Amino acid sequence: MINWREKFVAFLFHFLTTLVIAAAAAALVFLVWYPDPFDAMAGGFKFFLLIISCDLVLGPLLSFVIYNSKKTRRALILDYTIVGIVQFAALAYGIHALQGSRPVYVAFIADRLEVISAGEIDKADLKDGKPPFRTLPTWGPELIGTQRPTDTKEANDLLFSSLEGKDINVLPRYYVPYEAVVDEVKRKAKPIDALERKHRESKPLVAEALADLGVSPADVRWLPVQTRRSFWTALIDVRTWRPVYYLPIDPF
Repeated sequence: MINWREKFVAFLFHFLTTLVIAAAAAALVFLVWYPDPFDAMAGGFKFFLLIISCDLVLGPLLSFVIYNSKKTRRALILDYTIVGIVQFAALAYGIHALQGSRPVYVAFIADRLEVISAGEIDKADLKDGKPPFRTLPTWGPELIGTQRPTDTKEANDLLFSSLEGKDINVLPRYYVPYEAVVDEVKRKAKPIDALERKHRESKPLVAEALADLGVSPADVRWLPVQTRRSFWTALIDVRTWRPVYYLPIDPF
């Protein structure tokens, strides 16, 4: 006769154990790799939710199916070892995928900000970058600038490289500290009323952002933000000329 109570206890114990592991993984993903709002920008939240949902459902469900107190201790250990390996492998694969697609830079390029993921940058190109751009950031995306070459030959090389799919955004040799492009940011950043005139639906979002920041429209400008998935809008503090708020508004 099936002991449903024992199976439910096994399911619950497995679920709670998986939940603790999921919480630890979530801390890594959302506090380090995808800090708000990059979880939404880069799609990290949806992907993580898919991974964890599978782990939280399938692992405990298998536990519910295979648990039987009449089995020998050895048989139970073997069963749970197999389930644990499969569950851990699935979680490890998902976390590895998230790690590879995590945003590493927010780069100012020409007239916008671009969110660049780890997977977009070829490791072979890192050696051409100037320090500290020879290694990818570990603790979340860093704000940087880019500088186009002034040498004709190098400019032509960049042009051909872009036609092959490698533009300035994924070539660390053209990365510079953000401070080096602040003057260009000042020229390209636009006043808030220009955004609100073009996109009337942005007014409540802008008003909420200004209230959160405790500033007036005169204290900020805006720039488009490009990601692989969508376009956003960044509010730029006119004192530092750094982004201080991201809005889910396509400014184009």
